[in-house]
Amino acid sequence: MRKGDTVGVIAPSWCGPAVFPHRLERGIGFLESAGYEVVLAQNARGRRGHLSGTAEERVADIHQMFADPRVKAIISAIGGNHSCHLLPLLDWDLIRHNPKVFMGFSDATVLNLAVHAKTGLVTFNGPSVMNDLAEFPAPLPYTARNMWKVIGEVAPAGTLLPAAEWTEEFLDWGTKDDLTRPRALQPSPGWTWLKTGADSASAGGGVVGASARGAVQGPLIGGCLESMEHLRGTPYWPEMAGAILLFETSEETPSPAWVDAVLQDYENMGVFAKIAGLLVGRPMGYSEEQKGQLRQVLLDRTKGYAFPVVADMDFGHTSPQLTLPIGCLAEVNSETRQISLLEAAVR
Repeated sequence: MRKGDTVGVIAPSWCGPAVFPHRLERGIGFLESAGYEVVLAQNARGRRGHLSGTAEERVADIHQMFADPRVKAIISAIGGNHSCHLLPLLDWDLIRHNPKVFMGFSDATVLNLAVHAKTGLVTFNGPSVMNDLAEFPAPLPYTARNMWKVIGEVAPAGTLLPAAEWTEEFLDWGTKDDLTRPRALQPSPGWTWLKTGADSASAGGGVVGASARGAVQGPLIGGCLESMEHLRGTPYWPEMAGAILLFETSEETPSPAWVDAVLQDYENMGVFAKIAGLLVGRPMGYSEEQKGQLRQVLLDRTKGYAFPVVADMDFGHTSPQLTLPIGCLAEVNSETRQISLLEAAVR
C-alpha cells in the first residue's frame, strides 16, 4: 500500500453500514485522510434483513474488487455471521490471479482463512472500517502503526510489542455516543506467557524450525474462534501442520467452558499434534475470574504438548489491535519472550 492507492470496502455479511452509516463514513474518512482513495462496493450499503445483500450480490462485490486493477486493498466494513454463505460461490482463480491486501476480523476470519486455503495468498487479520478505523477522534496509534507497518512496508514487521493501554468500552453507536468522546483506556499488564515450550523438539510434528533454544517458527493461521467453527469439516479449513495457531473470542463473550469444548475438539481433530505454537487474543467482556478460568482451560487442553502458549494478546475484539498476516512466517521465542514476524506480508 502506497499513498494514493485505492482501497475497496465491502460488507460481506451483516448490514452494519446501512444501520450505522456514520461509522462507515468515519472509517472511510480516516483512510482518505491518510492519503488513500476509497471505493465502496455496490452492495456495501445494502440491507436485506440482517444481511447487506444476497449471497450472489455480496460475492459480486468481492469479485468486482479483485478484478479492478485500481484496487490495491480490500477491507471489510464490519463482521457478522454469514460470510459462510459466500464460500461455494467465490471464483478462486480470479482471486488467486489478482493478489491484493484482503483484511478484516471477526466474521471476516471465514474469508481470510478460506482465501488463504484455496489460493495460498496471504490475508490479514486486522482492523475493519467501522470498528478500529472509525475510532473517535482517530484510530488508536498502536492499531494504525501496526497496520501500516504490515500492509505498507515490503519488509518483515519484526518484533511485535504489547500495547501499553487497551479498552473494551462500548459507546452506543445507535445514540452516537461514540462521537462524544474517546473510549476510556486502561493500563495493560502485557501478554501472559502460559507455557514456554522450551523443549521445542518435542512439540509434536508441527515445528517448522527452531531458530534458538525455546524458539519455534511457523506460518500464522487463525482468527475468531467462533467464526472458525464455520470451516470445520469443509474444504476451506486451513492447513495446521507447522502453524502458529492464533484465536480470539468475540463480543458475544463465549464462556471459558465453551472454549474448553472447542479446544478439546481441536485436540480430537489432531490440531494440537501439528501446530508449533498457540497465541490467544485478549477476551472481550470477561471478568478477571473468567480470564483466570480461560488461562486454566488453555493449560489443561495443551498439557500434553510442548508448544508455547501466549495469552491476553492485542488482537481481536478489544482495542487496540495488531494486524497479523495469515500465512506469513512468525517466530515465538520463549527465551526472550518475543513474538516476531519474519516475512514481508506484501510485495
